[in-house]
Order: sequence, then C-alpha cells, then structure tokens
Amino acid sequence: MKIEDTFHGYLEIDGEAFAYSITNQIITLLPAQSDVKKRYEVTERIATRTVDLPEFIHGEDNSAQIAFMRTSNFYRSTFGFVPALSFSPPIIFKANGNADGYYNKLTEDWDRFHAITFVGGNINALFDPQMAIVQQQKDDLLPQNGVTVIKTRPWEDYTRTTDFTIDNHRVNLTLSVFHRGENHDKTRKGAVVLGELNTLIRFSFENSQSFTCVEKCYKIIRSLVALLTMQNNVGFETYLNQRDSAGKLFQSAICKIYDGYEDYATKNQYSVLPLSVLFDYLPALIERIENKKYDSLLSLLPEDNRHTNLISITNVQDICTALEVAYGWGKRKRNKDILIADLKKRIKATITTFVNEQSDMDVNNETTISSAFQYLDYTLKDKIEALYQENKEIVDLVSKKWSLPTLSIERIAAFVKLRNSKTHSGEVEWGERAEIYTLLFALEYICVLKDIGVPNETIKNLIYQVF
Repeated sequence: MKIEDTFHGYLEIDGEAFAYSITNQIITLLPAQSDVKKRYEVTERIATRTVDLPEFIHGEDNSAQIAFMRTSNFYRSTFGFVPALSFSPPIIFKANGNADGYYNKLTEDWDRFHAITFVGGNINALFDPQMAIVQQQKDDLLPQNGVTVIKTRPWEDYTRTTDFTIDNHRVNLTLSVFHRGENHDKTRKGAVVLGELNTLIRFSFENSQSFTCVEKCYKIIRSLVALLTMQNNVGFETYLNQRDSAGKLFQSAICKIYDGYEDYATKNQYSVLPLSVLFDYLPALIERIENKKYDSLLSLLPEDNRHTNLISITNVQDICTALEVAYGWGKRKRNKDILIADLKKRIKATITTFVNEQSDMDVNNETTISSAFQYLDYTLKDKIEALYQENKEIVDLVSKKWSLPTLSIERIAAFVKLRNSKTHSGEVEWGERAEIYTLLFALEYICVLKDIGVPNETIKNLIYQVF
C-alpha cells in the first residue's frame, strides 16, 4: 500500500457524501447530491458547522479506507457551476489492506493503533542499519559458482528498548533495523528488489491510541532526529501498528505527513550524533523535547541544504537566545548567581527602608524600580563566558581542530554587539565577529548533552566528531 501524491475517491462528512480529489496537498470536495439546491445547502452546512479541531474525515480512495486530518477552516469556492470546499491536510492516513485477511487481523477499528513506527530516511544515519548484516569473508574476489550469501543477524544483537512517558502514558521505545521484503519495482521495469534494511524507531503503547496521538509522536521524533542530525530538514516514513489476537504487531495503516521541506539532510553516520551512544539518555532527551526545552536550539538548525554553511544575522540572534536559555538550565548555582541573589536581596532591603522613611512617593507605582529590579542579571556576554569557562576544554578542541580563534570575553562581547546592533540600529557590520559562531554552536550542544546527563568524556568525543 502507498499514498500517492494525487488521487481521488469518496468521503462522508456528517452523513453527507462528497467526491474528492487531492493535488499538491489541496483536497477539493464536491457534494455528491443530484439536486443542485441540495448541493449548495450541504456545502454551506458543512462549511459553517462547529467542530473541535483537529477533525479526521474518513473516506476511501478506490483501494482502501482513508482519513484526512483537518486543522483549518474549509475554503469555499465553485468548481464550474458546482459549489466546492477545500482544505490542506497536514497528515493523511490509509488502511494497509482492503480484504478479509486484513480486517480479520484487526483487534480495534483501523483508525486506532498500539504502536507508531518511524522508518529509514535520516534515521538511518543515526543508527547504521548495516549493523544487522553478518559480514562475509572476502577472500575471493568473485563469488563461488555465482552464489552470493546475504545473511542478517538476529534481532537481539542490535535491538534496544527503553521506557518513557507521553502525556502520562507509558511508552516503550524500540530501536532496531527493519527488513523490507521483496517486491517489483515499477520504476525499473518490474525488476525484483530483494529488499532493503532501514533503521526503525517505534513507540509502543499499553492501550490503543487514536489518530490524535500521531501528530505529537511525529513532532517528538522529528525534533529528536533534527537535533541529532543538526538540521531541521529531516524526513522518514511513518506507519501505524496494531496487535493481532496473538499480541504480535502488524502494520495496520500508513501515514503521509507533509513537512514542507524542499530537500532533506544528506549527512552520514560520521557527521551526526549517534543513537547507539546516546540511547541511555533518550528518555531524558525526549522528555525535554516534549516540554519544548530545546526549541531555542531547534530554531538554529538549517531548514535547507543550501543554508548549511551560511550564517545569517538571524542565526546570530538565535544562538544568543539559545545560550542565554542554556545558562539557566540545571539546579546548580554558580558563584555569580549567588552574588546576584545577594545583590537583589540588599536592593530589596534598601527599597523597603526608603519606603518606610518616605511617605510622599509610591515607589512601586510611580517609578520603574519593579521592572528594573525584575530584570537585574549578569549581561549576556558574562553568561556565555561563564558557560565557556565551564566547558573550555571541549570548546578549545573544536577551536584547535579548525584553527579558529579561542573564545575570550572580548570576542564574545563583540559577537553580542553584532546581535545588538541589528536589534537597535538595523545595521550589521560583520567584520571578524562571526568567526566564533561555530564555537558558540558547539557550546550550545555541549550544554544540551550535559543537561541530559551524558558524561564529559563522551561529550568530548561526540563534539569532536560532529564539529
């Protein structure tokens, strides 16, 4: 089963039948009633009805049941002399079968699932699927009698599992390699493809979930893969699983998720942060992703391969924000933070004394003391310099590797001024101030890895590999 880019069929909304077609992610709905007046009435009623979004509209595409996720209002128009509705679905779902053999395996309605699986694409670089293959001896340059043996290792040799929670639901995460069976490739004149290996990440739930859960799971995995790939334009396949009557998972539905990217990251296993090394820290990483803790870092990552080696003023602004956020992570108090807390305490005591002695002024309502006091803190350059001093050894490795200038309070101050000049004057004078961007980017990743508990020596090896 596959969801094509362009197809058509019939669907039903609140008991009213529509013919539909989809092209370029736009679904056009035409009322199927024979009476002209009825068509207009149906179109108006469906377009103006009040329902909670997202809504899942069910139908068929002439080969299987299908469902479209609607997250925005209908657009009303006319198709010739026929009233029409249209919308753009972020996700399309399709049942992975249409015969008794498929429906007999279902233990729930087809629009429910016990597991969601993300396969291949940029996930392969994070956990090399080649590890599932038994390496053959290569003594002979040519195979004996034309016999070539391809053998895979048992699942337990490379499959790992861990648990975490999503919205208080216990989830089991499986990381493994998936073998796709033989098939005929129509694009190559029916050639028989013996199969391919792809890495999979699977979320399994104790109880069945509805389609509403898919978007959240997808966003978590997309952010996870993006963080580890260090680019936002990542892609992979997504499908749903149900447990059959014997408790075994089978593919029950496939998903087409529109991500809006023109191209996808092309990084290999040597230029990403590997899941094999970070697997034990995945629950902590996923928990922080779900809580949007690393959104400031995600905003830094390229959306297009053409931008991977470019630095814009937006990148400068975003890295400053990300490092300022990273400074506040963790429960440990730095000496600087203790001093700031003591300063605030003394200022507060001084204000209290003044208020008690001076009744002619309402300090809190007639002055800006409350806002000034609220934002009293160290400057951004001092925060970044503190983060650098805490991680100096690792950052300096990157500096030495690429012959970049080492970080200093003066260079950090010049970089922050680059951000401030754009914010306050709208002018940007780059000079040599952006040279340290790579070091600050590495520093942000060091902070993330420390935040999820990765040991310092492991962080050193990872950062040296990817920067």
